[in-house]
Amino acid sequence: MVGACVDPINNGKVVYVNMRNLQRITGVSKPNVLLVKVVSFSDYEKVLNEIRGAVKAVNQDFEVLELDKILDKSLAFLDLIWSTILFLPFSALASALPCLIGYVVLALTEQRQEFGVLRALGAKPKTILKVVAVQNIVVLLSSYACGIAFGIIITLLILVPNPLVTSFTILQIAGLLSTALAATFFISLYPAIKLNSKSILEMLA
Repeated sequence: MVGACVDPINNGKVVYVNMRNLQRITGVSKPNVLLVKVVSFSDYEKVLNEIRGAVKAVNQDFEVLELDKILDKSLAFLDLIWSTILFLPFSALASALPCLIGYVVLALTEQRQEFGVLRALGAKPKTILKVVAVQNIVVLLSSYACGIAFGIIITLLILVPNPLVTSFTILQIAGLLSTALAATFFISLYPAIKLNSKSILEMLA
C-alpha cells in the first residue's frame, strides 16, 4: 500500500510506502535510523558532539539531526496556520457587531413613538432599556446558537476530523465566547441609552 499526505511535523508532502517495498527499492534491509534522547541535566552540546564523532567513526555518510529544532520549526508553522484560521471568527464578530447595532437602531426607530407613549404614561427610562435588552438577548442567543452549531459541524467535517479537546480548551473557548457575547450585548444597548436621553416630545415627533 502507498499513501500520500501532508506531514504536519515535517511541513511538507511525504509518501508512506510498504517497508518491504522500501527495502527492495533502496537495497537497505537493516535499520539505519537511531533515536537518542539526551537527559535534561546533561551538557547538550558536549553530548551532541560526542554522538556526531561516534556516528562519523562508523560511517562518514551518516548524519545527526536535532529533532527539537525541526519540531520547533514545524510547531511555529502550525501556530501560524492556526492563527490565520482563528482570525476568521474575530473578523466575523467584528462584522456582526455593526449589523446588530444597525438592527437595533432600525427597531428603535420603528418603536420610538411607542416608547414615547410609555414614557408619557409614566414609564421610567430603565423600563425601555429593559425591553431593548430583552430583544437584544433573544437575537444574540439565537444567532450564537446557530453559529456555534454550524461552527462545530464545519470544524468536525473540514478542519479537524478527530479533534483533541481538553477541559482547559473547553473553558477557554467558553470564556472567549462569553466575553464576546457580553461585549456585544452592552455595545448594542448604546442606541437605547441614546434614545432615553431624548425628551418625550422628541420621541413622539
